[in-house]
Amino acid sequence: MPSAPPQPEVPGVFARLGRLCVRRRWWVIGTWLVVLVGFGIFAPRLGGELTPGGFEIAGSTSEQARTTILERFSGDFPTAVTAVLTLRDGATDPTALAVAARRVDALLSADPLVGEVAQPIRGRSGRALYVFAGIRAGLDDALKQADRIIATARAGATKDVSVDVTGGPAIFDDFDTVNAEDLRRSELVQIPIVLLILLLVLGSLIAAALPIITTFTALVVTLGALYFVARGADLSIYVQNIVPLVGIGVGVDYSLFLVRRYAEELRGGCPPAEAVALTMHTSGRAIFFSGLTVVVALAGMFAVGVPIFTGFAIGSIAVVTVAMAAGLTLVPAILAALGTRITRWNIGARLRPRTFRDRPVEATPWSRWAEAVMRRPWPYLLGSSALLLALAVPALWLDLGSSGATSLPRDAPSIRAAVAVAGDLGPGALAPLRIVVDGGDVPPAQSGVDALIASIRRDPAVTIVGRIRQADDRTAQLIHVVPAFAEDTPQAQDLVARIEDQIVPATPNLGDARVLIGGAASQNRDFTATVAKNLPRVIALVMLLTFLVLVVLFRSILLPLKAVVMTLLSVVAAYGVLVMVFQWGWGDALLGFDNLGHVTSWVPPFLFSILFGLSMDYEVFLLTRVREHYERHGDDQAAVAWGLARSGGVITAAAAIMIVVFLSFLTGRLIPIKESALGLAVAVFLDATIVRIVLVPAFMRIAGRWNWWLPGWLARILPTSHGERGPSHPTPTGEGPAEA
Repeated sequence: MPSAPPQPEVPGVFARLGRLCVRRRWWVIGTWLVVLVGFGIFAPRLGGELTPGGFEIAGSTSEQARTTILERFSGDFPTAVTAVLTLRDGATDPTALAVAARRVDALLSADPLVGEVAQPIRGRSGRALYVFAGIRAGLDDALKQADRIIATARAGATKDVSVDVTGGPAIFDDFDTVNAEDLRRSELVQIPIVLLILLLVLGSLIAAALPIITTFTALVVTLGALYFVARGADLSIYVQNIVPLVGIGVGVDYSLFLVRRYAEELRGGCPPAEAVALTMHTSGRAIFFSGLTVVVALAGMFAVGVPIFTGFAIGSIAVVTVAMAAGLTLVPAILAALGTRITRWNIGARLRPRTFRDRPVEATPWSRWAEAVMRRPWPYLLGSSALLLALAVPALWLDLGSSGATSLPRDAPSIRAAVAVAGDLGPGALAPLRIVVDGGDVPPAQSGVDALIASIRRDPAVTIVGRIRQADDRTAQLIHVVPAFAEDTPQAQDLVARIEDQIVPATPNLGDARVLIGGAASQNRDFTATVAKNLPRVIALVMLLTFLVLVVLFRSILLPLKAVVMTLLSVVAAYGVLVMVFQWGWGDALLGFDNLGHVTSWVPPFLFSILFGLSMDYEVFLLTRVREHYERHGDDQAAVAWGLARSGGVITAAAAIMIVVFLSFLTGRLIPIKESALGLAVAVFLDATIVRIVLVPAFMRIAGRWNWWLPGWLARILPTSHGERGPSHPTPTGEGPAEA
């Protein structure tokens, strides 16, 4: 099989960019250093600007109810906290709870953010009191001052009575604390393992450090830039997890591909300056299109139509763009500054297994593997497809649900307090339904409101029908309903559906009054329904846009079609694993959580966009090397073997790095993050193993020269992206390929 031909000097745009970075290397490095310091000042402040919301659905019933209450019920408070007063073990003073309750009442009433403190409610055991306090601010603003409110309430504790605080602000305050601790823990796992893999692949300690440096730069710059975005737009607190989750993977991979190719050119006798240019012409171009494909796939999250996904899209697109910019400018500048010193301190040489050692292409295990697959392509194609389909089957039973407070560990202070409230007052006590009966310009008929209340009270899923308030203009009434179930359970959301679809239509004398159901259970129902409705649209949009980008890159119809279908298969297989673990509970104890019986509703569309983008990384780098050989020799089978031999090791290493990064987030305690991490790790593993090293060579052997077929009319209008100098061996175009 022919080996790689020597690279002629190329005048392409990426080669010119590489030479510019060589000439102006200190300017480039200095500019990035200034940008790093400038944005680094603001990166630690991002957490204070992120919001716990993002689940609101514009125009939904729950959102209409929320805005109506804010605008027309001045006596109601947007959020609340609950102080849970509990007798300590051994306490015997019967007045201790009452004394502590008066202290807590006085302290909270003096806080400027607290609007009203209700009379304490005694628990059934007699050893607890519950003090509800209305907060004048919405959840986002209340969260910024949650530490003070929590400390104020806890200051009412005595030697006989302990005080814990729950409610929206307290729960999300604990969420921030747990999230920060989890991020630090995952970093401690990631860094040493990633560095070890880089040493095995690159050998040199200097070379291994370069991807770490550039990825750190990309993360800090992105987080600093998002601080300014968050000041003008709502970004979810999950963005703090999403940016490292995506950024570390792509940032390290992009730098790894560049450094590896640069070292390869140096070993081929190329001078450092021209080695940078050749690296940029090949791997740099691949990184650009890979990053473009990732960004296009991530943009599919905008189509979900939910604010939290807009935040996910902005954060992940930002970190991929910055990582790509660093790879195309900072990395070549540093390579130029280091020159041949990039191969010094080669302490990884002794650690490397034979798989990672450089050898002639024909002698690599990857080349032999590709030839073995292509000798019997049909058994490999059918067998690997059957395995992916088997993993995907459980996805047929995918059940989307909400993971609110239940995503936090049970030992979080606010969750301990919430469990106490649920045990005494019912699971729905902290998240009542807020039902607005809006008469429009006139008050609703009181007989209709009374009939509605009576019907709701008879529902077995209702514990209490509580306070009833009049709107400021008396044209609407607000009814508080406490469900018998927590807001993130199917039963609570079924109650919302019954009230909306059965009870309200059957209630007499309501006339033209609108009934709007608000509260957490209603919002969760609207959110889950919207995500489920829009998920097929997201899938179709991402697949279409990815296909179009790959058509431009590879100037082929079949290869992009194959890429999106195979990636879809690996993503659905990852969904199947999520169902088995998080919905059915297989192995949940090993991962340190109790399954909730469903998959968090925002995770599947998020995973789809992320995975479609990341999977294209390996597709682009593998097929770029395959095409590089095919353009010179026209031997499709030899090109596949040569491309896999040249890229198989680095793709495996890049996938291993991503998997390590993703699995490190499994050490965290937030269930949606665990779901995302496991789904990403499984899909990347399947994509880098079964898809890239089995399905791709088998399929390309069967397709032969059909792989590169492009209709003549399309070839004439498409921009040339695979190299400005044009292929020395003609690419088949026209009505059909030549005989394979």
